[in-house]
Amino acid sequence: MNPNRFRVLALMLSITFVSCSSDDTSSIPDEANNAFTFNGNTYNLMSAIIVDENTTNITPSDISISLFNKTSTEITSNTDLSDISYVNFKIVDATIQNMTYNQIDNYDVSINSSITNSEFTAGTVLLSDADSQSDVYAQSGSVTVTNFTEFNIVFTFTFTRNDGQVISGSYDGNYFMPN
Repeated sequence: MNPNRFRVLALMLSITFVSCSSDDTSSIPDEANNAFTFNGNTYNLMSAIIVDENTTNITPSDISISLFNKTSTEITSNTDLSDISYVNFKIVDATIQNMTYNQIDNYDVSINSSITNSEFTAGTVLLSDADSQSDVYAQSGSVTVTNFTEFNIVFTFTFTRNDGQVISGSYDGNYFMPN
């Protein structure tokens, strides 16, 4: 066999073997699984809005983190919206730290919510701090922040309701922080 033909054949076989790979990528996790689950249902989350009541970053105060299945532009506009999935909780700190927060006293999770005339109306309430005797009150909760930068936040959260049902989720993405 001609040495050049052998080289061309070897090159073609090498390209074929290198370019062929398994199409099964199911073992690679979705890096941006922005959603929460409750009772076997998954609710996607699209945006985060952080409101820090602390102006000095020295004294601990409420830092509110809200998650929505709508964009922050949609949420902050004056348009009416429906079918909103909403997660909100407040942590108390001087600034958001990469740590686990176990003291979460203010929280709300709802689905099928709406905004009409700039007023938010909760739809089906899945979690609320309004009544400590209610099934939707959390007997425990935690938020674990693993990355917080000027533009991005990554965290997981888990709440266990009085009736034993668990709401858990994660967010990895940009956030909007109004002045």
